[in-house]
Amino acid sequence: MILFNSDIVEILQKALSEQYLDSTLLSSCGIGFKFCNVNIHCNERVIARINGNIYEWDDSPNSAPWGNLVRQQFSSVCLSSPSLLKITLQSGDYIEIESVESQYESVIINFPSKGKEIIMETF
Repeated sequence: MILFNSDIVEILQKALSEQYLDSTLLSSCGIGFKFCNVNIHCNERVIARINGNIYEWDDSPNSAPWGNLVRQQFSSVCLSSPSLLKITLQSGDYIEIESVESQYESVIINFPSKGKEIIMETF
């Protein structure tokens, strides 16, 4: 759909503050990261630093230790580039999520609902 912007950095910084990564979901067509109440589903490439090693998810399951990210506390979020959003955890591990300009969603971020509203950002 669209590339990342500085607005999503501000929104995520506030939304993920004091949260930890609750779970990861690896499937054949996507990878997801659930913080306490924020879900991030990725359909494009994801690069991660886990225990000092670099891993990449690109449209298929792999043997990276994604579960090692679970229970790690959020630290910060920044734009590495307009197409890469970097979420850093307090351990120094990070997740770099890619968005591409196309007709399909690269990343869907779901925030806690307010009443009956569903709140999400799509890139």
